[in-house]
Amino acid sequence: MIHDAKDVTFVDLETFVAFARTEHFGQTSTELGVSVATVQRVVRSLERKLGVALIEQSGRRVRMLPAGRVLEREAHAVLRSRMDAIFNTRADAGHTSLLRIAHTFSLGLGFVPGVLGELLEVAPGLRFQCWQGSATDVIAALLRGEADAAFTSVAPSERDFVVAPLFTEALLLAVPADDPLASAGRASLGDVRDRPFVAMALGASSRTSMVNACAQAGFVPRITAEGNDLFVVESMVGAGIGVSLVPQGMSDHQHPRVVRLPIVAPTVPDRTVLLVYPRASAQLANMQALSKIALLHGRARQESFHKLQ
Repeated sequence: MIHDAKDVTFVDLETFVAFARTEHFGQTSTELGVSVATVQRVVRSLERKLGVALIEQSGRRVRMLPAGRVLEREAHAVLRSRMDAIFNTRADAGHTSLLRIAHTFSLGLGFVPGVLGELLEVAPGLRFQCWQGSATDVIAALLRGEADAAFTSVAPSERDFVVAPLFTEALLLAVPADDPLASAGRASLGDVRDRPFVAMALGASSRTSMVNACAQAGFVPRITAEGNDLFVVESMVGAGIGVSLVPQGMSDHQHPRVVRLPIVAPTVPDRTVLLVYPRASAQLANMQALSKIALLHGRARQESFHKLQ
């Protein structure tokens, strides 16, 4: 029996879609900037409103039930339709002068500003609204319709998005400037296996990449501090709290108390930076220009990385 289905809101669906990606209340609360209790309350409220069980919980472990996966799929479609309706209505009325860009922290130092600067040369009347966050937060903003395009390293699973690879960059080992490794020029992850690590919060793709790289090197990093952005992470590294792995793009700025070292084989972690945007906007002139310029800048950045090797 359906009880209060008419009371299901967009916020309910957005929260559930975010939760369904991880099946983890804590990670979802961090991603959305709300309390764990709020996420739990939304999920339980949806079960009550729809009259079906969406999840199965055993202690701290949560598993999506088949009905939950159906709701996840249908909620994606509803949220995409809402975004398309807003976008198409504004486009039909000629309101296409604002481009909302979401990007990860390191890409805001040089890459994204360079792309947008060149875009302004071909579309001088265009305005930008930029927002930065972790890779997963950036994709979440795109899925919620809060961004028109995203520069990130995480691709959405939905098929109604264009995903264009731009370049691949290495992850570097960040150590304090006065660390004995700082003058070595390069290092292996084995050199820091017994050291404390500083990481992004749970759910951030850079944290996942760091943990995976350490696992390939044969150890689990001992994370003693977390930051909510890479600049905070590097500041903690500079203060001697621990070491970390950061994208090569962080080298677009110099931190006086941090040295970033290339990581040598056998474990050389990297990530691919992507431009992601809805297929519904692929034929718009501004989006086509953004994509073309981003691809050119990505190719140039890749070539510059190759020269450094």
